Amino acid sequence: MRPITHMVLHHSATDATLRSGDPEGAALWAAIERNHQKHWAKTVAGYICDYHFGVGPTGVVLTGQPLGMVSFNCGNARLNAVSIAVCFLGNFQVARMPAAQYAAGVQLLRSLSVQHSILLSHIMLHREVPDERTGIPGFTACPGRWFPSAAMRIAFQEDGGGGSSRAAMTR
Repeated sequence: MRPITHMVLHHSATDATLRSGDPEGAALWAAIERNHQKHWAKTVAGYICDYHFGVGPTGVVLTGQPLGMVSFNCGNARLNAVSIAVCFLGNFQVARMPAAQYAAGVQLLRSLSVQHSILLSHIMLHREVPDERTGIPGFTACPGRWFPSAAMRIAFQEDGGGGSSRAAMTR
């Protein structure tokens, strides 16, 4: 198993579902996986998805890339190598996250942080990841301006998740 020390949080920057008959976002998740597989098929055998987990609008947790495999999710090879990528389905640049999705996301982050001894300070928003060449973060707006990072941080701390008060998750 590869060393896991960080989590990077994303949004899909799409509608939360692919169509009206897809309330959990499963069809959208499958489309995301197909797109990522098509992109990496020629260079990485067995690649599934740029994210290890997805969280749909109803709170369903979707699995993607196996945890033992690196996902190419944040534009920083060193961080990709040691991180779990979690994608919340939806566009939080323009919309707020549904309560069920938020609750499931907090629960997933807490579970993964305990399982892999990930400090709260090592749970990062994609926009906080430093650019590999310049070292400067902010090359993306992901996971969007309405992503509830401050509330997640508070909920995470109140419930005993993480091990550091120096959280990267800020709005």
